[in-house]
Amino acid sequence: MDKRIEVSILNQPFTFIGEDEERIKRVAQFIDERIGYAVNNYGIVNTINAVIMAMMEITDEYLEMREQAEKFEGRTLRLLKKVEEFEVPCDARDKW
Repeated sequence: MDKRIEVSILNQPFTFIGEDEERIKRVAQFIDERIGYAVNNYGIVNTINAVIMAMMEITDEYLEMREQAEKFEGRTLRLLKKVEEFEVPCDARDKW
């Protein structure tokens, strides 16, 4: 059953509805920290600009991770294909 979860982002209260309270709180804390980082490190005072800068950084990290995952998946599939093509003599297989 979904429940109401109260969090704070930029010192503003927000209520989310969901089942995984810890995950929602973790996500809210992450967002709050990333926006705070943008404010502190770039000297941004406008809230919307800070949110956009944080979203740009988060999205850049996400896209980089997605590209790495796709490369890893491609390498894994090529390796799996090589393993499947590998012929083992019947008598060698019996020794395993």
